[in-house]
Amino acid sequence: MSTAARPTPASPPGGTHARLSQLDGLRGFAAVVIMLYHADMVFRTHTPFVRGYLLVDLFFLLSGFVLAVSTEKKLNAGIGAIAFTRARFIRLWPLVAVGAGVAAVRSLVLGAQPLELALTLALDLAMIPSLAGRGPFYRLNGPQWTLFYELLANFLHALLLRRVATRWLPLIAALFGAALIYTVRRHGADTMGVNAPTWKTWWMALPRVGWSYVLGVWLGRLYKAGVRTPALPWPIALGLPMAGIMLVPSLPFRMATGDLLFVIPFLPVAMWGVAMCRPPQALMPALEWLGTFSLPLYCVHLTVLVSMSELFGRGIGVKYGAIAAALALSYLFFRLVSFQAKPTEVKATTA
Repeated sequence: MSTAARPTPASPPGGTHARLSQLDGLRGFAAVVIMLYHADMVFRTHTPFVRGYLLVDLFFLLSGFVLAVSTEKKLNAGIGAIAFTRARFIRLWPLVAVGAGVAAVRSLVLGAQPLELALTLALDLAMIPSLAGRGPFYRLNGPQWTLFYELLANFLHALLLRRVATRWLPLIAALFGAALIYTVRRHGADTMGVNAPTWKTWWMALPRVGWSYVLGVWLGRLYKAGVRTPALPWPIALGLPMAGIMLVPSLPFRMATGDLLFVIPFLPVAMWGVAMCRPPQALMPALEWLGTFSLPLYCVHLTVLVSMSELFGRGIGVKYGAIAAALALSYLFFRLVSFQAKPTEVKATTA
């Protein structure tokens, strides 16, 4: 879940930089849809967002794109993979702390043993995943698994991927894509990575992350090099990924096939379309705000939804109350904790 920058069609006066605020907004919309998907899961309802988990793949796609645009020059200037990953870990750690901390409070209320809970919390805060082979990838806060794989992708980007010529990136992405087709068909859906791995399943999340991240890096390099395509009107471009996620459940295919159609041919094109569009300048602050607000929302919403269902049942009124509570608590942490990462900027002279 990386910050992003706004493209401009020509160099702005004075050689200043621009921010891809529409990608901030896209990330924010994705976090909201994932919350609605989890609300369906927790409260056993069925809405058009029941396949919202597919927007997790958008986070990896955005991360690769954004870092290719904003950071590869710095990586090529000599920053080591360990130093870069350490900086990324420090930047992401507030998300880990907020998500795990809220979940730890819930566990304590439910009667968890304090010493055992303290050990569990320490492991999760240190980003050490569960290797038990059962239960979630992280013990307290399920969505934290995506942050682990983002850090892994960032490390491999700094170590290896930055050295790979742009022309070879589509081939690497295609190899991951072929592996993704295999794993999704074997698994039955594009949900790999959520659960604690076993010796037989530890590798299954890698194609999911690798396809989106490597393709994002390729698209980011193309964007940085000045490649532009015709832009859709901004409301259509921003709405297309959301419309796609609502359409997938109605496709006349099995779940695995529908997931693959969304993630492989549709999602990269939709994300590129958002990068190309130009929302009104007056809308940019709201999109940037939504992108930043999405960070605490992503990390705390599931614990709030589960807690509300445990306390008050699974009625429809409780569901919407839980969604409101998740939004409110996320806003509280948004105000109390700094989630504002360094803006991702691109020199508009490349346009």
